[in-house]
Amino acid sequence: MYAYALKITKSTSDASEIVQDTFVNLWTHRENIEPSDSLQAYLFTITKNVILNKFRKLINSPVFVNYVEYLNEENISSEEISKKFEFEEFQKKLKDAKTSLSATQAKVFELRKELGYSNAEVAKQLNLSEQTVKNQLSLALKKLRTKLAEHLSLFFICF
Repeated sequence: MYAYALKITKSTSDASEIVQDTFVNLWTHRENIEPSDSLQAYLFTITKNVILNKFRKLINSPVFVNYVEYLNEENISSEEISKKFEFEEFQKKLKDAKTSLSATQAKVFELRKELGYSNAEVAKQLNLSEQTVKNQLSLALKKLRTKLAEHLSLFFICF
């Protein structure tokens, strides 16, 4: 159930909450369970319904409605919206993944990939050798690739 919820929501906290809600729902409606029915199928049906209810609640929230109205006013296509959502999600994941980098790796990554400095400029600014800059960038990219495996295509496009 957790894997299913995680696959749909792509959020560990949301997936955990959905599993919890599923079991609360199961407990609340335990009288309706027939011993001859498959418990696994029943649980997945509850999980699916909990996910759908959460998405409905999200879509009907005032913040989402205001955002959709703004996008309509700006005349943005649904494909652009989808790409924007994907990129925003990627940016959040990248920010989270960057916390796993050492201070040097994070600074080298920021200067090289985000600000566009050359290896020589980064080396001079951080008082490191150019080879150290290359090595630190390589290590940072390896860590980030590992952390961002599900968004790998966007990672390669951006960096």
